Amino acid sequence: MSSTSSGAPLSHHASNPLDVGPHDKRNNAYKRKYHQSLAQADCLSSDDPIDAFASHNLKTYHQHLTQVIPEHPAARSMRKFTPLKHMDEDMSEDELATPMKHDIKPMGTREESHEAAHSDKDYDNDNDDQMSIDSYETDEEATINERTAEERKEIIEEINDLMESVPQLQGDYKILDRLGTGTFSSVYKALDLHYHTKWDNTPWHGHHPPSSSAHYQSALRPRDSKVFVAIKRIYVTSSPERIKNEISIMIDCLSCRHVSQLITATRCLDQVVVIMPYQRNEDFREYYRALSMPAIKSYMRCLLAALRDVHQRKVIHRDVKPANFLFDPRTGIGTLCDFGLASRMSSKPSAAYGQCLHSGWSEQSPHGHNKCLSDEEKENIRKLQKDARNKCLGPTEKVGYPEKDARPISKANRAGTRGFRAPEVLFKCNEQTGAIDVWAVGIILMFFLSGKFPLFASNDDVEALMEIAAIIGRRAMEKSATLHGRLFLSNVPSVLHDGITWREFVEKLNPDVYKPREPDLRYFPYNTPAYRIYLQEEAERQRNNSSSPTSSTVVDPKSDRVSPPTSATIASTTTSHLSRLSYSLFSAEQHASDVDSAFDLLEQLLHPESTKRITPKRALSHPFLAGKPGEEDALPNDDEFVPHEFGKGVCGKLHYRNERTREMGVKVKVRCECGVCGGVERVEKRSLVPGEGVAIGREPCEFHDVDLEF
Repeated sequence: MSSTSSGAPLSHHASNPLDVGPHDKRNNAYKRKYHQSLAQADCLSSDDPIDAFASHNLKTYHQHLTQVIPEHPAARSMRKFTPLKHMDEDMSEDELATPMKHDIKPMGTREESHEAAHSDKDYDNDNDDQMSIDSYETDEEATINERTAEERKEIIEEINDLMESVPQLQGDYKILDRLGTGTFSSVYKALDLHYHTKWDNTPWHGHHPPSSSAHYQSALRPRDSKVFVAIKRIYVTSSPERIKNEISIMIDCLSCRHVSQLITATRCLDQVVVIMPYQRNEDFREYYRALSMPAIKSYMRCLLAALRDVHQRKVIHRDVKPANFLFDPRTGIGTLCDFGLASRMSSKPSAAYGQCLHSGWSEQSPHGHNKCLSDEEKENIRKLQKDARNKCLGPTEKVGYPEKDARPISKANRAGTRGFRAPEVLFKCNEQTGAIDVWAVGIILMFFLSGKFPLFASNDDVEALMEIAAIIGRRAMEKSATLHGRLFLSNVPSVLHDGITWREFVEKLNPDVYKPREPDLRYFPYNTPAYRIYLQEEAERQRNNSSSPTSSTVVDPKSDRVSPPTSATIASTTTSHLSRLSYSLFSAEQHASDVDSAFDLLEQLLHPESTKRITPKRALSHPFLAGKPGEEDALPNDDEFVPHEFGKGVCGKLHYRNERTREMGVKVKVRCECGVCGGVERVEKRSLVPGEGVAIGREPCEFHDVDLEF
């Protein structure tokens, strides 16, 4: 376990519930003093040059500005945002995901944020199935008023500083509140003043069909509504290469489902800001124990759909965790954000020391495949493994790091957050693929099933490997290490030879995993009109048959909780508003079946060998997420909703890139309007901007019809 204890000062990492909250007064005061004391200290380093901080010369220059020109933007940033020393190397900070609420309430309490209380009021009004646009916007626009006076003052100072440092924002955006702050950036909520009048929003909206779960990205905002955006301020301590990498990846990921879209980016001197759509969300710790199976499925579908599309563009997110997945438990919609640590996959083999025994990414094998070894190579590996096992039987001082290690230093990208790093990252694999993101998804699914968060909190990579080995066993870890050209040695008694399955591990943590959770009317899908109608009809039935022992639903008027009806009660319910999904909400048998299916998916998400780990595409077709084929609750094939890379899809042959400028374009048919030729059709070329010309599933892009003869 981590040495961090509950209530520890200087907390700023919202993914760790062992730390105090980010809005704690004492914590903020300590943190400001600590930042000031470290203003002239060296910054953190990184194994990955893209994820590194600014060079020594740039840091020296900024420190010089701090002393000579106190009012310079770089000086202010250096004073305010110097990263803390005790952070894990390469660990990203939480962006966009810091909740509005200031205190974490125990599950089941009725103390809620203003937004939650407002939402719950709707349950008492039969005529209000949804919040009105005006009240929703009023809440979002005034969230800063929920903060303490000290925190409001601090945020207002930051907002004024940002507006002065980047004058391009003035007149276009009204910054309202701070959403989150971290090592590399701060994110603010703002009102887009010209969404309806000045901007062309089509490229970042995309063209997801109404039947797609990502249609919310393409849905245009009502003409009379206010539109909120997230403004990300990247600190001057970030290197230009890091900033360029993040923005270029976000451009490539335009139109990806459930991914934070890049609206625009701007720069003033050394100040860089990125504009993205605002995604309403809540702190993972407030709902992960309360969500029902349908809501957990929705969470996982959104996250895996995002990774499927991102990986298709040969991008690894590298920092998948709850804080970087903005999930709204009221709607069941989530958005993947923060590509600050993202990297691109390469199909070229690495020439680094300790080559892996598997390939890198390829279209046929997104997670790579095991290399074919000669008999001599296999025998050499067996000998090394045998020597390692014999060494583990020796004295304790003979097991561990060599006293004088003459081997070359092995370096690999280790970007990510502790507790979510896959075995191949911990083994410093040189052929990393999107499988590292899939491992993190498995960790999140385990949070839901076990009801525990976090599960792993090691201080370094060796401890992290031991945490995993203590579960899956020494044999599985040896195979994983061999795959990456490493040896795993351990004489720790708790690391058994065979270990246990992830299912057994979760059942030990949560013996009640097969017990359906009590419905929480605040969250999807229990907050839907269909479920409210069911409650009303069930309550009416109870009033009319108060003496009947067959009714099993109990509604407590003082709390928003009900005991789930039995399957017999649902079978006797005759209402057109209840679908098969509604039946699955109440069925204990369905819950047990879902848990079994979830465990099967968990084993595949957390396979220790990266080449055997399930891909996001296959995971989306797993029965836990897609349902069983032929049954009424089965979902359509995910291939129908996938946004293709530019130049692919049914109209891909009509897309092109300029060989010199690499600008994108499409060939389209236009009808001549000269009035002489009688309206003859001809083919013209039209230039595009990123986000345009994306084909979805089997449908062509917005510039082409189904008829593709030309």
